Amino acid sequence: MTPADALPGPAGARPDRRITVEAGAVDVLHRLALAVRPLDARNRAAAGPGLRVGWESAPVPGRRRQAPDPARPLEGHGATGFVLRHTAAGALPAAVTVRVDDPARRWIPRRFTVPLWTPAELSGADERPPTAPHIPAESRLLIPWLLPGPGYPVPEGTTGLRLRVTRPDAAATPVRWPRVDAFGPGGVPLGWAHGDEHGQVLLLIDGVGVLPYPAPSRFPVALRTHAPDPPPPAPAGPSSAPSADPLAGLVAEPLARSASPPRPQDLDNEVLRGTARPAGYRTAAADTVRTLTVGRVVHAADLPHTPPDP
Repeated sequence: MTPADALPGPAGARPDRRITVEAGAVDVLHRLALAVRPLDARNRAAAGPGLRVGWESAPVPGRRRQAPDPARPLEGHGATGFVLRHTAAGALPAAVTVRVDDPARRWIPRRFTVPLWTPAELSGADERPPTAPHIPAESRLLIPWLLPGPGYPVPEGTTGLRLRVTRPDAAATPVRWPRVDAFGPGGVPLGWAHGDEHGQVLLLIDGVGVLPYPAPSRFPVALRTHAPDPPPPAPAGPSSAPSADPLAGLVAEPLARSASPPRPQDLDNEVLRGTARPAGYRTAAADTVRTLTVGRVVHAADLPHTPPDP
């Protein structure tokens, strides 16, 4: 077993088999199905503490689900991240939908659909003779990047915008879960951001693109919005059932299962970074220009998202 496979088992877990290692015969109480290690997209450091990470499952007949979160929490293991196990207590599905959320709203939530290695594939290396190759723990690792949310602690001297993405209607309806790309002079990409269920976006910029030194204190930036189409449903109001999902309409982005051993693109790609446009999102018909002030995060006017004609 790998060190990740040897994490402490749940209390009362039943062994799924008995294997022999250098120290002798041991009972296998669990096997690592998935480890989730969220990163802060700004500094590439571990995001947290205080994150909620879970996997979505169908309701169990006869058992009340704790509202409003429809996800079962993953076990937190410090630097290891959050862990989902294969155990003898019950089978996991072939793929799980993982959600990462921050109650403090420092980061924008994300959802992913992740195929799992099966217990047979993971245990085959323990057979005598082996029936399957060893699957390293890194092949069961999910490293999502989390983009800053409204409560993100912005360092002094950062350049950026706080704004809201809205629909082009009379009520300026907020766009739920928008995404925004920023381009500087010459069309040079300067950054990207995700928005929350209220359309709020915190866009933080590094650098000034191709502007010559010394750069002006203020310069224009072209903002390109992407949004679900049709709009996702809003969660039910206070008078409705308490089981309304707080992440209603947030897309679950599909991922391919990592190779064994994992390739670089399995652990770091456009989907994990949040730069890929998810299925069902449409890009606005035109970019919108706003003005940045170097060294400051300023509040900008609402950013209208007008999808192209069908």
